[in-house]
Amino acid sequence: MIRRSAWLTGALWLAGLGYGQEFVSLMPERDISEHWTVEGKAPKEAWTVRDGMIACTGQPNGILRSRKVYRNYVLRAEWRFQEGWTPPPPPANEWPNAGFFIHAGPMVDGWPVSFEVQGYFGEAGSLFGVRGGKIKGAKRGPFVKERPPFGSWDRYEITSMDGKVTVVLNGVLVNEGTDAEPRSGNICLQSEGWPVYYRKVEIKELP
Repeated sequence: MIRRSAWLTGALWLAGLGYGQEFVSLMPERDISEHWTVEGKAPKEAWTVRDGMIACTGQPNGILRSRKVYRNYVLRAEWRFQEGWTPPPPPANEWPNAGFFIHAGPMVDGWPVSFEVQGYFGEAGSLFGVRGGKIKGAKRGPFVKERPPFGSWDRYEITSMDGKVTVVLNGVLVNEGTDAEPRSGNICLQSEGWPVYYRKVEIKELP
């Protein structure tokens, strides 16, 4: 009985930390509207669901906004750009762009009040405030000396916990910030100038 009580206590403690909760997919099966709303200049037609991916034309600028607001969570997602482009030597201002907005609030001048976790090819791993979003200690990249070949999938794991945000890029912790304001909001996928694909977007809410 004592052993069983100890096991039960440990299980309840782990559950309280979020262990045992499952990731929930944010990938639509047939239509974008299952999990997302379209905002910005990019029309609904710029976003399509095919082959297990969310495909975006990148033109014009806009976002997909999650239907649900999140505060504490782990977000996992993969993205890649359309093939057929050779990165020029740095510095370069025309690298393909995309990204993720977290803690997203109302739209201001085309983008939400939020934090962007950058998908821009030259600065993947960057974390910064957008349209008034504030976070301490976060940095802009680049953070890795070598990127996977252009057109390969990159993977993010983004954790938000009571104002602290950490960013793991392809299995490596590359960025973190604290005292994030706002501390909750929507998750958004970005359309900004280049055809991009998103897949395996999933989230696990934490207490």
